[in-house]
Amino acid sequence: MKDSKNNINSKVNYTETNTVSTETCKLQPDNLQYDRDGLIPAVIQDARTEAVLMVGYMNREALRRTMESGKVWFWSRSRRVYWLKGETSGNFFEVSALYADCDADTLLVKVRLHGQGAACHTGRYSCFFNLLAGFPPPAPLQPYSGAGKSDD
Repeated sequence: MKDSKNNINSKVNYTETNTVSTETCKLQPDNLQYDRDGLIPAVIQDARTEAVLMVGYMNREALRRTMESGKVWFWSRSRRVYWLKGETSGNFFEVSALYADCDADTLLVKVRLHGQGAACHTGRYSCFFNLLAGFPPPAPLQPYSGAGKSDD
């Protein structure tokens, strides 16, 4: 089925098939939908634990740098500069997979952490540590400890 807004092929049509597809589609980077400032949110996820680590913003150049280097680059909206995740802290993100959502307006970047394993500038594993009051606490995150671990 064709999505008229973004001209992207969709593999899920619940009313016709009554099933959910897990098939992935190849999307060209030129078909991504950037906001009026030329930015696209990038959700960073630990490829090993599937925990969401942080959210940053990329423009076309930051995405190009990420795809070429295999390390995650962002555009800083406040400082108006490109920054390589880990350049200062040593906590680099190595890209293991790069997805766009169904509307092609948000990226999911699956990464392997290098360094001490902290994604957040506070030194925490994830930037998402502020539990909103009124919700029960979730099971604690199990941060990646790189010492002696392998993907096999």
